[in-house]
Amino acid sequence: MTDTASSLNYYERITCSVQWRAFGPALAAELADGLPQDELRALFFRIGQRVAGGSPLPKVDTVVELQSAFNAHWSAVEWGFTTLQETDEHLVLTHDCSPLAMAFGPPALPWTAGFFEGAYQTWFVAQGIPHQLRVRADDAETPSSRVVLKLGRFAA
Repeated sequence: MTDTASSLNYYERITCSVQWRAFGPALAAELADGLPQDELRALFFRIGQRVAGGSPLPKVDTVVELQSAFNAHWSAVEWGFTTLQETDEHLVLTHDCSPLAMAFGPPALPWTAGFFEGAYQTWFVAQGIPHQLRVRADDAETPSSRVVLKLGRFAA
């Protein structure tokens, strides 16, 4: 393991308090037993909306400023960090060191990504993005505590 990988692994472990490491996976298992994954993802989307709605970001003018605003919020709550990258098709958001992976366990990753979809969607709407643009997690790119999302036009 590289020094960077070791550092990230350590950070990921400490982002979720030990007192929640048994409770979180048990809660996730109960949720998964009771609801389909699409409903769980929708639930976590709504939770993300509430969290972002309660923590509005300042209006910004550039992608660099937006990344800084995201990271100021995530740093304050110790929830990792985000990098933004513009492509021809999308704005790619890479959220590293999410505590949700440690809190709920790997089986919950497909639906806990909904939290970030909801949070980022809420913040982008508040910034004034066109109503056709949506935030979607790239499920193929969601290993461990890294959540890759894209802002763009997606089929309904």
